[in-house]
Amino acid sequence: LSVAVPELDGAIEPHVFAGLEEGSDRTLPLEPETRALADRIARLVRLRRKANAEKKLAIVLFNFPPNLGNAGTAAFLDVFESLLRLMRKLKDEGYQIDLPASVDELRDKLLEGNRLVFGTDGNVAAHYPVEQYRRDFPAYERIEPFWGDAPGEILNDRNRFHILGAMFGNLFVGQQPSFGYERDPMRLLMAKDAAPNHAFAAFYSWLDHDFGADALLHFGTHGALEFMPGKQVGLSQECWPKRLVGGLPHFYCYCVNNPSEGAIAKRRGFATLVSYMAPPLEHAGLYKGMRQLRELVAGWRSRPSAEALAEIRDLAATLDMLHPSGEKSDEEYITWLNNELYLIEERMIPLGLHVLGEAPTAESLVDNLALLVSHARPELDNRSLPELICVGLKLDYDSLVERHEEEMELRESWQKVTSICRDAVRRFVGTLPGELPDGVTTSSLLEGTLTVRMSEASAWLQKSAAIKPRQLDKLWHFLNGILAAMLENREIEALTQALAGAYIPPSPGNDLVRNPAIVPTGRNIHSLDPYSIPTPFATKAGERSAEELLEQYRRETGELPESIALILWGTDNLKSDGEGVAQALALLGARTKTDELGKIGDVELIPLEKLQRPRIDIVVTVSGIFRDLLSHQVRLLDKAVRQAAAADEPESMNFVRKHVLQQATELGITVDEAAGRIYSNAPGSYGSNVNHLVESSTWEEEQQLADAFVNRKSFAFSPEGDWRESPEILRSALKNVTLTFQNIDSFEIGLSDIDHYYEYLGGVSKSVEVFGGAKPKVMVGDAGGFGKGQKIRSLDSMVALEARTKLLNPKWYEAMLEHGYEGVREIEAHLTNTYGWSATASAVKDWTYQQFTETFLQDREMLERMAALNPNATMAMTRRLLEASSRGFWQADEGTIEQLQELYEELETRIEGAASHLI
Repeated sequence: LSVAVPELDGAIEPHVFAGLEEGSDRTLPLEPETRALADRIARLVRLRRKANAEKKLAIVLFNFPPNLGNAGTAAFLDVFESLLRLMRKLKDEGYQIDLPASVDELRDKLLEGNRLVFGTDGNVAAHYPVEQYRRDFPAYERIEPFWGDAPGEILNDRNRFHILGAMFGNLFVGQQPSFGYERDPMRLLMAKDAAPNHAFAAFYSWLDHDFGADALLHFGTHGALEFMPGKQVGLSQECWPKRLVGGLPHFYCYCVNNPSEGAIAKRRGFATLVSYMAPPLEHAGLYKGMRQLRELVAGWRSRPSAEALAEIRDLAATLDMLHPSGEKSDEEYITWLNNELYLIEERMIPLGLHVLGEAPTAESLVDNLALLVSHARPELDNRSLPELICVGLKLDYDSLVERHEEEMELRESWQKVTSICRDAVRRFVGTLPGELPDGVTTSSLLEGTLTVRMSEASAWLQKSAAIKPRQLDKLWHFLNGILAAMLENREIEALTQALAGAYIPPSPGNDLVRNPAIVPTGRNIHSLDPYSIPTPFATKAGERSAEELLEQYRRETGELPESIALILWGTDNLKSDGEGVAQALALLGARTKTDELGKIGDVELIPLEKLQRPRIDIVVTVSGIFRDLLSHQVRLLDKAVRQAAAADEPESMNFVRKHVLQQATELGITVDEAAGRIYSNAPGSYGSNVNHLVESSTWEEEQQLADAFVNRKSFAFSPEGDWRESPEILRSALKNVTLTFQNIDSFEIGLSDIDHYYEYLGGVSKSVEVFGGAKPKVMVGDAGGFGKGQKIRSLDSMVALEARTKLLNPKWYEAMLEHGYEGVREIEAHLTNTYGWSATASAVKDWTYQQFTETFLQDREMLERMAALNPNATMAMTRRLLEASSRGFWQADEGTIEQLQELYEELETRIEGAASHLI
């Protein structure tokens, strides 16, 4: 609380600089920490007072996984376009900056330049003598046990470190060095703790001691500095993030939808965050033959015939949309197919990448605001707009929400409701202002047109759904504020204020639907009061989805699962107010207890006679960020498990007790030891490293992936509050698991958007398969759709839905390609993340790889377009597809493989030929 609560008011940099004397109540200063804090304060004051023309700024970009196709990328952000816009603004503010003429020139200076001379992944802006590094950074001695004597093997010529980046007057734009593991990926199997490599440490030492930066700005979500080993919070001078950032005033341009990792950057990297928006959401829509297929389905329903059904099946076969389980009756197949098309068409997907300071388009605003009002809102007395429309149309809202995917008649009614809702929002948004006259703000203009727009939208709803206009006044005023906040994008202005040493106001971190208070962006993201999680609303949602999960498993297998492996992340639990925590407690048959102040302080078991089912055993893997930010919830979950293990109940009604007693006997350990069910990394360590092994393509056996996961994530929480390495107990617990599960964060962050999903859910699923001897069922909690809560889906179906709505969808990839170099990289990253599901869960069907090949590589025009924008990422796509084939994940024909091999060689030759002209 001493850290989380002050952050709500915008507090930054939680330093520990004093403590109680042992055996006394006297407070004594910690001299090294006090001196370091005084130095940071002095440099922040200096930053505020120094003239802009005299300031030296360091902006750091990222390159992970390290290769030329990934350099200068960040989550959801068009880095180079945004960076150039910021540079122009800084020059206008009086900074001495030499502006490049274009984005292409900026990128070339950073990524090309003299890189071939030094054999690096970017231009070398400066050199840092090794002897100077040793003098400036005495902690290099702590690195040598891990990476050898300085300078090590990364980014140096034995005498000097290569500092990647480019100078633009008083601005240095640099490229953060890699972790170094890509040179020896198998080290990841056993790595539980580490240190940054010498090149990484030298980079930050050079920024401070040689370049003399007045401020450090990490540009985009996210880098590696804040994840280096050390304490979770209240870092000492021995912790690597504190050593690396030193006294530099530190700012971080961070995506607003990631409050958990943002909190790590604040607490471990001492960063002031400046938020940016995620890309706008729009409906995925249908494309290619899917539109025709929908029309054929509609025609068959109005006039069924064998000829029409044959035409549907033929077209569906060419689109790889035949029913996965084989033969179905005509009606069943058409219902299933219609539902698949509906899910694809209505799915909300993020389009393109965000550019700092750029407001969403009118169409995106309509989609986002329509999605926002489709969820229960306090402005509508905790009801959604579709629910009000259903009341007016005399439709059963609950039935529509729960069953419209299964019954076509209900789906038609639901589509009518959502269409009315969307049209109302469209009328409310109206015609957006273009260039505003001097002195006129977007807010004032929207306020001036509010009455007219309210009248048009309310009249439409009264006509279409018999809703009285006065019911909607609060909603329209609320939406008007959100609309103004989204249109008045001040992200670039906020960054310039931060670099001037000004106060950055706080804001919650979340997505727009869950918490519209995230806009306007350009503010300092904070998380939540941990003693409020899970909230009552999240508890009800978690209980409901937990029962749906069990029912889905029972429908497929005829019985309940005895043990479920759960993945809990900090991000989605902060954004959902703890729904994942509530799910875990519900599966155990436990609930939280609040104290007299309304704070959650304890847990208790729900009596079996009320629960009406057995207690489900859970094996919970929490992310390192969850461990750090939600330690109170870790204690509650651990206590609930131990209460269940100790309960005097029949084993047939308490699978926790059943398995704990079995493990204690088999392993020869105490019941207390066997009851460990909450696992994470060693303190100060993050991730399972499964993703690094998959991305590096160096793993050989599936056992290696499972070993990496268990070696990294086998630290069990104990009743004493510490994390104890317990790999054998974890392996034993995983043998009983038959179902693995994770919640999907949101519409914005899906299964193919980031590698962490397959790293965690795929990693634990592969571990269950390897150590238990059988593949578990794998399910996910989908964020749902328009007006819905969470939906439990199989992993295979979600991977397919992600591929159809994003990776293979022209609406998605064309929006990405508008961002050039970074857009091609995003396509490659989505392919690699999809491939990760093959490696860890065998969840990708052949058609995904085949259609990707046909869309991007066998289409010569598309291939040339991508190769011109980002040849390295294009070559990486070809290499990944060849790997999928060689590992047996894709049964491609010989002709396709030969074509890909020739294409890979062609791209490699072209890249080498282009590079030779730069020497």
